[in-house]
Amino acid sequence: MKRSPTQEQQRRQQIIDAFIVHVVEKGFHKASMAEMAKTAGLSVGQVYRYFANKEDIIRAVVEQKTEEYLGIMEDFLEKKDWLARIFEQKHSQEFQIERVLNMEIKAEANRSETLAAIQADADRRLTDHAIQLVRQRYGLQDEADIRARVQFLVALTDGLFHRSSDPETPFSRASHRLFEYMLNELFPDKIASD
Repeated sequence: MKRSPTQEQQRRQQIIDAFIVHVVEKGFHKASMAEMAKTAGLSVGQVYRYFANKEDIIRAVVEQKTEEYLGIMEDFLEKKDWLARIFEQKHSQEFQIERVLNMEIKAEANRSETLAAIQADADRRLTDHAIQLVRQRYGLQDEADIRARVQFLVALTDGLFHRSSDPETPFSRASHRLFEYMLNELFPDKIASD
């Protein structure tokens, strides 16, 4: 019996979800296809029907995460209460899973040309979308300048994301003031024309 496209997508998602569980628990190299198949409720052969190898699964994860990030980009680029919104209120288990998964994928991209290309394409798509939103929202026009500003914010965010291992400790008032200052420097509000 042939499965519907919806059933096929559900199977793929089961595998992706199982992959994420094992990568977060054990790391990319210790996550075996057999364990992922068992967690997904499938045979190893069924997993290989959907994905040729772990790199294919990572490709699917990166594509899925990229679509999610594109969907929340507008909120991400909102300066008001940025530090609180992006970090202090997101220390749930989901945030921690996202953090570890992100680190694992980036680490593996440093060892694999294929994964490096996948990650570079995702970064390009996200950066291009951010440039477009910054141009619209903040009225900046010089693309090289906007790109540099976006890249600075991404580096800052990645640093905070990967170093935020203590979910219970909020940032100090001084940190909030500093981030507010930096974001206002990076993305100044539009100046009303006369």
